[in-house]
Amino acid sequence: MIPAATRYLLLDGAKIENLPARLYSLDDNPTIEWLYHATPYKEVFDVGPALVLLRNNGALEQAFTEHWQHDAGLLIESDAPLPQLAEHLRSLIHARVTGEVTLLFRYYDPRVMRHWLPTLIPGEKDRMMGPVSRVRLPGRDGQGEQWIVRDQRQQNAEQYAERPWLYLDDQQLQQLNQGKLETFDQQLLEHVHTYFPDCLAQHSTADQQQWAVLCREGAASHGYSAPKEVVRWSALVAEHGTAFPQAPDHQAYREILQQPTLNATQRLDALLVELHRHWLLTDKESIA
Repeated sequence: MIPAATRYLLLDGAKIENLPARLYSLDDNPTIEWLYHATPYKEVFDVGPALVLLRNNGALEQAFTEHWQHDAGLLIESDAPLPQLAEHLRSLIHARVTGEVTLLFRYYDPRVMRHWLPTLIPGEKDRMMGPVSRVRLPGRDGQGEQWIVRDQRQQNAEQYAERPWLYLDDQQLQQLNQGKLETFDQQLLEHVHTYFPDCLAQHSTADQQQWAVLCREGAASHGYSAPKEVVRWSALVAEHGTAFPQAPDHQAYREILQQPTLNATQRLDALLVELHRHWLLTDKESIA
């Protein structure tokens, strides 16, 4: 008889503030495997991933569903013994890339996971999953949840080693970078909602995501790709729309962008000064 699969949460301690205390507040006696234990990263175990046994309909599951499922962890299923499952998941916490460089791998972030496992060929996907039988990804953009399913019934568990067995090639890194961009776009939208609440108030979720992409790409086309630069640029797009700075009434901004005596930072500063001047003129016209 095939044993029934057990449900677990794979939670991100870097995203959930004071995760150890949170877990004990939600479950009187939680079963936890801290994946940074028994590794060189053990001193910061609490900001690494935690594998937690999930009991049915408990407070932990409710907290995950309401607060964490979109950016701070995964729901997984496995019929393997807990130590074997934890060891395999621990073996994935870092990966090698070109040049024998080792990087921490945040595969337990659903925004990363959706750009990794589903892109692999079945045999490779099964090896990465090991004793994990299913991984749940939350729904987005109006679509339902997605389950990544292991094709073969039995898979060996990999062992953690200081030299990672997992290797990510350049194509995989490019795919994973898309997940980072999505994360940044969400942070950008949160900034805009906070400081320019009227800008996207009437937009659908899909339209808001497209706005963030156009804002980020517009900034990059003018040499601004660092997160702080794009956030500053977003004030201009929030005021003038995604056509910025190409519309006919954006001539003053285009002149600043074409000013050869200013460096990139100075041009961005000047653009925001011009934006404030625009706001002042708008306020005076509304009063008049």
